[in-house]
Amino acid sequence: LLWRGAFTGAARVEVAAVTRIFPSQAFTVLTARGYVVPQRKAAVASKVTGRLVSLSVEEGSVVREGQVIARLESDDVVAARSQAMANLDVAKSNLDQAKAELYDAGAAFEREKNLLTKEFTTRASYDAAEARFKKARAGVAAAEATVGAYRASLQAAEVAVGYTFIRAPFSAVVLTKSADIGDIVTPL
Repeated sequence: LLWRGAFTGAARVEVAAVTRIFPSQAFTVLTARGYVVPQRKAAVASKVTGRLVSLSVEEGSVVREGQVIARLESDDVVAARSQAMANLDVAKSNLDQAKAELYDAGAAFEREKNLLTKEFTTRASYDAAEARFKKARAGVAAAEATVGAYRASLQAAEVAVGYTFIRAPFSAVVLTKSADIGDIVTPL
């Protein structure tokens, strides 16, 4: 068998080229030339003036809506927020103290009222107890107003801290960046 293979002619072989075609290559629907223009474009800036301390994106970075892309120096506004928190705590303590005084003045006023009806006290003692009660009631109202004012002050400080974070307005790709860490950025 081996001897027979040596004297027989060569077997005929056909050569064929094999290529892999993907469905997207098979059907060309449209060929066009031109520019890619974004549907939405935004120039992102800070709401306050400050020194840039953190920049977490580069050109070509993909960002999500609301993602922090940069941060400004915030020591001053964080300190103002801490002060507003402390002021609110003091105001709340003053309100508690005013409520305690109102309770005490109210009880004393009721006692004086009962004693006056039985004629065991003077009109002057009754008038003093009534005045103390009204003063205590006004003190509670003033303390509640102070708490409200300091609550608003704390909220304003929170907003100011939030302004030190520059966020992506929508999901997109960063095209260019105009500032680097250490630069002073302004709202304009």
